Amino acid sequence: MNVIFALGAAYLLGAFPTAYLLGRLLKKVDIRDTGSGNVGGMNMYRAAGLLPGLLTVLIDIGKGILAVMLAMHWSNELLVVFMAGLLVILGHNYNVFLRFRGGKGLATALGIFIALSPITIPFVLLAAVCLTIVLKDTNTAFGASTLSIPVILFFQYQELAWVLFGLVLAAIILSRHTRDFQAYQKGRRKIA
Repeated sequence: MNVIFALGAAYLLGAFPTAYLLGRLLKKVDIRDTGSGNVGGMNMYRAAGLLPGLLTVLIDIGKGILAVMLAMHWSNELLVVFMAGLLVILGHNYNVFLRFRGGKGLATALGIFIALSPITIPFVLLAAVCLTIVLKDTNTAFGASTLSIPVILFFQYQELAWVLFGLVLAAIILSRHTRDFQAYQKGRRKIA
């Protein structure tokens, strides 16, 4: 029963529509109809300013941390913790309360790794910064940098479960960056 609670709580935490609610409360806008239409921190920053954008990112990071911590509390099975991490990302990216529209999952993924494997973070950030320098496009670079996650997890843990977790997590995040990759290929590069 605890496993069901952990997994259900993870999805519902992810589905908490931070950017949507803050957009409505602070700026009286529907974030889905503003800027890129992405329900995340960067679009909130563009639509409403630094403070609302930062608040969105912090809450989304908190969703990832809390989902993993609750799973660790309710189960000592690593598989359950991994599933909770994936479900919080799925809830954020494909939000049942917003007709399956959501964010891209980067801030929530950061929260997952803060709780689960903080040593992974600097390596993924290094990959993202290097890709940003090469590609000159932060959206594409940060999305593509998630491909480094399973590789980094392999070198850190050398266990198939960690690598599979990293692969699935990267695939979920990459699925929400498709438009960024397409725009980059068409030559519309931007740093934002």
